[in-house]
Amino acid sequence: MSDDEVTRVRALRQAGRHEEHRAAACALVVASPADVEAQLEAAYGLDRAGEEQRAIVHYEAARRLGVPASERRPFTVGLGSTLRNVGRHADAIAVFAEAVTEDPDYPPFAAFLALALDAAGRSHEAFAALLGCTLAVARPDAFDGYERALTGYQRELGWSGARRA
Repeated sequence: MSDDEVTRVRALRQAGRHEEHRAAACALVVASPADVEAQLEAAYGLDRAGEEQRAIVHYEAARRLGVPASERRPFTVGLGSTLRNVGRHADAIAVFAEAVTEDPDYPPFAAFLALALDAAGRSHEAFAALLGCTLAVARPDAFDGYERALTGYQRELGWSGARRA
């Protein structure tokens, strides 16, 4: 498969031509199943179309093949969210907890971790994770000096980072 083919398929996704993208991505992955970029495009296209179970097959194939660093963040959000959407809450929590540990400066990971924790019925930890995310991205003095107190409450809620999956 040529880079031009992947570029063409990716351009369809970026242009919002989702039906065309999904069809082209699925054809691309049939032609080149060992290509991580083809697997990613198929995963993204199927996920966008609401075909989460099929998307997971391609997310997992891409993971086995080795997701490029440039795709790590969107891949992780896509995989974790899709796992949560199909009820695989523990797997989603594990994906996001690992991501938060490896890339703590990327707030979407903590926010999606909170959603996964909530879906798993771990609402106190979900709230604590979201509170931590909020504190991390708030402008300086946004909480009028109450940051220390809010951080303490966050710990009391049972979350001090991605230590538990």
